Amino acid sequence: MSIKQRILGLLGDSSFRAPVIKLLSGTGVAFLIGYLAKIVLLRIYPAEYWGIADYIVTWVTILVPLSSLRYEDALMLPENRRTSAHAYLLAISTVVISTVLLLVLIAFFPPVIEFFAEREIGRWALFLPLALFANRVAKISELWLSRQESFGTISIGQIVQSGSMTTIRVTSGLIGPGPGGLLWGFIGGYLLSTASYLKRVWNTLKDSLQGPVKKQELNYVARRYRKFPLFTMPAALLSALITRMPFLAIPEFFDWEIMGQFSQGFNVLFVPLSLLGSSVAQVFFVRAVEVNRAGKLAQFSANVHGRLVLMSIFPVSILMVAGGDIFHALFGAEWRVSGDFLLWIAPWIMLSIVASPMTRLFDVLERQKLEFITVFVMFIVILGAVYLGGQSGDIHQLVLYLGVGGTLVRFGQIILLLKLSGTSLRDTLSPYFKYTLAVAPILVGVWFATTFDSPWISTSAAALGGLLFAAYVFIAERSRSRSKASETSSDA
Repeated sequence: MSIKQRILGLLGDSSFRAPVIKLLSGTGVAFLIGYLAKIVLLRIYPAEYWGIADYIVTWVTILVPLSSLRYEDALMLPENRRTSAHAYLLAISTVVISTVLLLVLIAFFPPVIEFFAEREIGRWALFLPLALFANRVAKISELWLSRQESFGTISIGQIVQSGSMTTIRVTSGLIGPGPGGLLWGFIGGYLLSTASYLKRVWNTLKDSLQGPVKKQELNYVARRYRKFPLFTMPAALLSALITRMPFLAIPEFFDWEIMGQFSQGFNVLFVPLSLLGSSVAQVFFVRAVEVNRAGKLAQFSANVHGRLVLMSIFPVSILMVAGGDIFHALFGAEWRVSGDFLLWIAPWIMLSIVASPMTRLFDVLERQKLEFITVFVMFIVILGAVYLGGQSGDIHQLVLYLGVGGTLVRFGQIILLLKLSGTSLRDTLSPYFKYTLAVAPILVGVWFATTFDSPWISTSAAALGGLLFAAYVFIAERSRSRSKASETSSDA
């Protein structure tokens, strides 16, 4: 079996793994562009500027569900392509209206102006509506293209987004670093990725509509899928708050430099894992609808869940053990504390990414009310953890409470989701035990390397550990493939 075939085998059946690999090819290139650039960017922009920019991006993330009322989730469900096209147009129209209203509020509504002024954000808040618009149009278009199975186009768009964002940020930083350069990079990246989708989106929309857009059909979609704004939107809003709560709380208790240190520690792990999660989620939503109709949702969900655990457990474990040394070596001594934060929050980040594609099961099974209840409970737990940590006046205490609380609630959510799919508790827990045991010897070796008090020795040990874990994965998957082939032969 070739290396390529073994990589493809990580994601199970060919109808699922092929489109995911297409998306991950773009994600992989985007990841390399972003992370090679980060070595430079973290030396150009001080932590304070990252803190301000990430605060604005946090509000973008939180307002994402409100901007479209989550009608984009409806475009995967109809079997009729024309109805799906109207769902896409309804979601885009809602984004346009909501971002215009947001601009008016930020520019002219005194309480909103005062809110940002008190936090010394001021003019940077005006980036928020444009950033929200750019992000949502790009992401909703990606979802539409996923429905069309245009995964190659999406992969190219991800490369365009990462490359253009990096180019704008580096150029702006060399001219004169400031929060504006980071924000313009964010906006420009998504706008240019949308531009790369336009031709394909236009052609597939025309083909799906087969005639003019009708107001009564837009109204039908709005009524038929009203559960999305009624339950999915509030649940998604709370879910965004769960993930981004510390980004809102830290400026209330600490300064922008600490905010920047935390945000970069969080993002260095969250961003690549979220690219993996979003690539899987786009295909998972499409395939889950199909396999649910065929009565095979449990097996499919368990397989995808196990593969997500496999692909995320190594980087999470390594950064828990040697995050401070790795950040010191790659980004400079001033960013060491960002890596130290990962000791507590890395498991929470990992489980958030593993849970992300799985949450589509609420939509597939039309259990949006249960989703809202679940996320509300999670929100209360995270809010309590952040408040208690903030009141302590110690950022490390806040990170500790956040990591423990976040890990517990996300793990509970994963167990619930897989139970809904019909997966047994044993099959749900099995990947965590299996892959933790596999990575444990490597972690012991990396921990031993940290005792030499040399960031570069620790980083080299982590890189070597990555190669060893990759070898383990290939050997294990080859054995698994042979076992399956043997079973198939015996059945025949």
